[in-house]
Amino acid sequence: AVVSTQSTGDGMTCLRESLSEELAASPRPDLLASMGDLWSEFMREVVPNLQLMFANINIDYLGDSIERTTLRLFRDEVVLQTDIEVALIDAKSNDRKIPKNLTQMLLILGNMANTDSSQSQRRICSMCAQVVYPYLNPFDIADETDEQ
Repeated sequence: AVVSTQSTGDGMTCLRESLSEELAASPRPDLLASMGDLWSEFMREVVPNLQLMFANINIDYLGDSIERTTLRLFRDEVVLQTDIEVALIDAKSNDRKIPKNLTQMLLILGNMANTDSSQSQRRICSMCAQVVYPYLNPFDIADETDEQ
């Protein structure tokens, strides 16, 4: 059987739209807190269900697991389609705490660097470096805000 990333991608679009609707309805929208909450739900509900549904399907031709494929889609279709980088810079400049679940998200997505050196992955690693700097910086990326 062939696994289509199209349906999973459509699911990611629904997650992104749900996040946008939640932020629009909030009197004090907080992208970082909302993204962290979405991440927690995604890891608790979506990923295990997808792993269960596709457990018997051979995906060796993809060269990746269902979990990694799903994480990559979440990164590209949800996280990187928001203004999260701006929100992180704003939080950093205003000494606001970064939600722990958002830090977890960036660490997990940033850990995909050993198999994915795309521009999307470099963006995630740059954000990860901002959150946990100087403890983790897998691409030795300079803080982009310092370069400007």
